[in-house]
Amino acid sequence: AFGIYKNFEENMYEISLESYYKTYDNILDYKVGAQLLLNESLETEVLQGEGRSYGIEFLVKKNRGEWNGWLGYTYSRTQLKLDSMFPEERVNGGDYFPANYDKPHDFSAVINYKLTERFSFSGNFSYQTGRPITYPIGTYQFNGAEYTLYSDRNQFRIPDYYRLDVGFNYEGNHRIKKFVNSFWNLSIYNVLGRNNPYSVFFVTEEGQVKAYQSSIFSIPIPTLTFNFKF
Repeated sequence: AFGIYKNFEENMYEISLESYYKTYDNILDYKVGAQLLLNESLETEVLQGEGRSYGIEFLVKKNRGEWNGWLGYTYSRTQLKLDSMFPEERVNGGDYFPANYDKPHDFSAVINYKLTERFSFSGNFSYQTGRPITYPIGTYQFNGAEYTLYSDRNQFRIPDYYRLDVGFNYEGNHRIKKFVNSFWNLSIYNVLGRNNPYSVFFVTEEGQVKAYQSSIFSIPIPTLTFNFKF
């Protein structure tokens, strides 16, 4: 790993740049054509392989002032390699392929703006590449039966994830000395109403394989809270 960090104007501004590279051994995953149902010897369906992770992270941050917040971007890859002495068991031909949690691009932005002494606004935007997934791409016949043909492992990806949240704070009168200070917060989660999938599943209907996605909170959700502190 390697990193560069720099502060400006008495820590009002921060900039950082980091990179890393890491390798893994003894990674276990299922081989191609693994038989899992009613199998009492699952260890025979597993391959031992290797992996690697690498990436670069960039962050710029403003800590104080009427406007403050930060921007961050990460490019990262996590890949696995599962080889075998038997060609038919090799995952993706024994080449490196994306791990289940491989998400190359990750961007986030946070902004806070103090409109007046008592009223402030905040916004948070995040974006991530969709995670890898294996799709059914066709069917084939064998001994009179029809079977599903799948793509290479993790060859495709679910739709990308992005979300925008906003918040408004209204504080009490600061000129009056009080034992308890309070403020109201109105937040809206997923302002854009993005239908972000966290998984995709497949169902055979009338001889056709159809894809459906599962998601939560696919509409804007407002919340109102009252906070106080001593």
